[in-house]
Amino acid sequence: MSLRLRLTLLTALLTGGMLLLFALVFYLVLEANLYAELDTRLQERATLLTRTVGTSAQPNTNPQIPALPLLEEFAAPGIYAQLIAVDDTVQATSLNLARGRLPLDAASLSSARAGNSAFATVPAGADEDLRLLAVPVREATGSVLVVAESLEPLQRTLAWARTLIIGGGSIALMLVLVGATILTGRALAPIQQLTLMGAHVAATGEYHTRVPVPQRRDEVAQLAVTINDLIATIERSLLQQRQFLADTSHELRSPLTAVLANLDLLRRNLDPAERELSLSEATAEARRMRRLVNDLLLLAQADATQVIGHTPVQLDQVVTKTVAMIARRATTHTLRAEVEPAVTIVGDGERLTELLRNLLENAINYTPPGTDIVARLQRSHGRAQLIVSDSGPGIAPEHLPYVWDRFYRVDKARSRSLGGSGLGLAIVKYIVEAHGGTVNLTSILGTGTTFTIHLPLDAAAPSPRLEAERPPVSAAPSD
Repeated sequence: MSLRLRLTLLTALLTGGMLLLFALVFYLVLEANLYAELDTRLQERATLLTRTVGTSAQPNTNPQIPALPLLEEFAAPGIYAQLIAVDDTVQATSLNLARGRLPLDAASLSSARAGNSAFATVPAGADEDLRLLAVPVREATGSVLVVAESLEPLQRTLAWARTLIIGGGSIALMLVLVGATILTGRALAPIQQLTLMGAHVAATGEYHTRVPVPQRRDEVAQLAVTINDLIATIERSLLQQRQFLADTSHELRSPLTAVLANLDLLRRNLDPAERELSLSEATAEARRMRRLVNDLLLLAQADATQVIGHTPVQLDQVVTKTVAMIARRATTHTLRAEVEPAVTIVGDGERLTELLRNLLENAINYTPPGTDIVARLQRSHGRAQLIVSDSGPGIAPEHLPYVWDRFYRVDKARSRSLGGSGLGLAIVKYIVEAHGGTVNLTSILGTGTTFTIHLPLDAAAPSPRLEAERPPVSAAPSD
């Protein structure tokens, strides 16, 4: 069942229920009011007649039951009156009952003789009912005055009301169905258009297309904006995926070509020196591919929002050891570590080591020999602050917004010659954000580059003792 049909039926059901409830209440109120007015009229007539009935009312033995002058005002059709004696004989009657007798209700007569007025509805024929009121006549003990009125006008009015309600309700329900169908169609037309546009984009892959946003800022407009945002996200993800695959293929092609070329050379009769050179080049390219694959795996885990380890890590020890390790290999640069002791965070020690190694190697690869590279660790405003700075040539301002992008290189030719993949800073950004931290980059041409990282401290770690400040631990390359 379509949404349009369900909404139309629901609207018709609710409207029909409301109409039925209104009609039922209206009919019951009308019926109660008509009966109340009828009973009031009977009560007024009975009161008028009982005032004129004298104490001389005696049992009537005349079989013709003559009409009394006091009942002449009830000569109109449908309105009747009788005076019943204690022996149930008719003492007086209205002119329209000169040859007949009202059908009496025994319970009403008994109640009236007991001194109480009583209403009753009795049949007067095949198609007519009477509404009776029996009242006691105080001046004539045991006599009862019965006033009656035909229910035919009242029942005719109620029948007309029922016909009007059924007919009018049916017409109103039909109009509601037609109106609900039209209004539902108009209300769902924008949604149907959004569905068709979304299906077109999914079928054709034209993710640059956007669904139209209605001018009215209602729920449909919000849905259109959400769909456009979703399409834009898919388009951006596809572009990133295509770019990622293209860059990955390009990065893997060069080392694979070098490895295959060296393997072909090894099949020849080479002297030991050339053979060793070919093996060294193939090994270096294989290591480069292994690092690239590891970096891609890490970024794939980042895209899949995989959680990294969260254990207490002595960040000061990580910085000291990593700087010392890199300093032993990078003899052309001066590396120093200036750390504040007992800086503990919650995270993954291996990933934090990789973070710092990427920053240090990035500084070594992009700065000339003899450049100073410093890694500083300190507490700052309740957070661990790690600063890696160099005094190299710096980065041009137009490159700064893109250095975090995957496979982005400021100097592409020089980066590939150094074995870089263009993924180092992207990995740094992922590791920092996975630890709930932030990373900022500032660079001035001719002055140097500084990376500033803030990481939350371990709240459960004991605070350092209040003592005289000790000089920072320094790690420098050994002679």
